[in-house]
Amino acid sequence: MKKHNKTFSYWFKDTIFADENAFETLRKLADGPKRNVITWQGYDINKYSFYTKAQDKKSTMQNSGVTLRAESQHFASVHDDNPCVASIPNFGFIDEIWELNYVKFTICVFKCKWVDNNIGVRTDDVGFMLVDLKKLAYQKNPFIMAE
Repeated sequence: MKKHNKTFSYWFKDTIFADENAFETLRKLADGPKRNVITWQGYDINKYSFYTKAQDKKSTMQNSGVTLRAESQHFASVHDDNPCVASIPNFGFIDEIWELNYVKFTICVFKCKWVDNNIGVRTDDVGFMLVDLKKLAYQKNPFIMAE
């Protein structure tokens, strides 16, 4: 994973620029964003407002919580040939909002802090999901695309 993270951008750039039929959008992505990143405390996307956790502390409106539903294949055992797809919710909050500028377009990403599903999420007696935002994990993958 470390090697992949260190080499992917170089591989991506080399692969895209070697293909003369590559779309312009892919060329802009492969070239990378401008070096200076604009950060925001709040951001509107598709008529929804998102805030950072720091901004939430100043406001009566709470919009820093995020949920990401991840799907993966699971096997009952090493001898199982029939995987089932499981959907696992991940909970967290927006720590920073970054706007990446690729000259022809911008992309907004949220830098999030994620709760450890094993110790920070439980269901109470009535069936409500309780999330403890102080029990964090998954710090190596903080970014999600904002939508």
